[in-house]
Amino acid sequence: MKYYISRMGERPLDETPILEVGTSLITGLNDFSNYFNQPTTLEEDILVLASSIFAADRATLRGEREDICREIELEIPLVNITKFNEVIPFIENTLRLLSNDAWKLIPRKFDGPNEIITVPKNNGGRTLLFSGGLDSLAAAVLMGKEKKVLEIVSHITRNPITARSQQSLTSLLKTKGFNINHRQFFISSKSDEDLGVDHSGESSQRTRSFLFMAIGAIVARRTGNHKVLIMAENGQMAIHLPLTQGRIGAFSTHTAHPDVIAGSQSIFSKLLSFDLMISNPFIELTKKEVVEIVNNTLPEAIPFSTSCFRNWRLPAGATHCGECIPCFIRRIAIESLRSDETAYARDLWIEDIINLARDDEGRRNLMDLLEFIKFITISSVEEIMSEYPELYSRNIDQSAIINMYKRFCVESNKLFKNYPNIGSLISEDIA
Repeated sequence: MKYYISRMGERPLDETPILEVGTSLITGLNDFSNYFNQPTTLEEDILVLASSIFAADRATLRGEREDICREIELEIPLVNITKFNEVIPFIENTLRLLSNDAWKLIPRKFDGPNEIITVPKNNGGRTLLFSGGLDSLAAAVLMGKEKKVLEIVSHITRNPITARSQQSLTSLLKTKGFNINHRQFFISSKSDEDLGVDHSGESSQRTRSFLFMAIGAIVARRTGNHKVLIMAENGQMAIHLPLTQGRIGAFSTHTAHPDVIAGSQSIFSKLLSFDLMISNPFIELTKKEVVEIVNNTLPEAIPFSTSCFRNWRLPAGATHCGECIPCFIRRIAIESLRSDETAYARDLWIEDIINLARDDEGRRNLMDLLEFIKFITISSVEEIMSEYPELYSRNIDQSAIINMYKRFCVESNKLFKNYPNIGSLISEDIA
């Protein structure tokens, strides 16, 4: 799929679908201008690039099964084209790791002066990417009491539940005396039949974290909180080993994978001409261990957090679907510590799981999770490394990550004993 990114009404020579800045493509420029006044041409270029990638990802429908991977080509107008030419191959590679698609980015010169700016001095402060989930909340709780203000950066689309969750949590943090400053960026796209784009064709949104890191990087540079840009995600979801062979590749997200973070750190450091460090403080922790940070310090915040990617398509009163893998991981974490007040649309765990239809999505997700838990529980380190070659990475401590997954299995098996319909599915040798 090819897309032509248009600034100032440009048009391609053929019938290539168009994403037009300011109309069908919302880059976050207005929010950035409200926070920092006029952006430099390089900052605007980065917003155009990152929002275009995210919009093309959403507009390009994946196929079924072996056709899930896509080929996406973007022609993008950039003022500072020389700077981008140096990093385009690295961006394409990082996007491939992130979404498991083939990306081709074609920069096109756009009129304007190259950026001339003095990078603000590093003030020692931190910048946190804040989704409204439990992991970024835990990072805010950990680091929001420091003397230097914690810059919290959020991305929203037209999803009102996620936007409200971010606002409710940051408001509660401020009320409780946490030293934070919240900046929320609306970056999205909209369908335009005349331009040949259906912006909501694909829901997986694998490239959202690249957009997130782009926003965080330019905010970090503007504020001086640029020594550490934190991407907080528990180790289970950051490494995100596929639960089964049927979930390899694009079927499992690499949103906060260490290889993606390392690639993004290099890209934005080169583009913005300062030493940016993107780190994940929770890479070796289970979800339960991360949630425990919040539960020990600000337990009343937990119900306001959101973990479900379907949260905007649920019945009234529900905030989580209750049948996706993120919902299961959230529920295991919270119930291992306390009662779970999350409003799930479905309580699959008390259903007659084994007799549900085989194409029931909740049943399939739960059975895949149980299969994964069993394999990790009974397997040796050597067997796990053989099954998951993606653990062979310079950015991963294999021993620490495998130990983290082993602890998750202990947490899960212990909790599942409270649910007879699940417990009956766990073999006696691991129960």
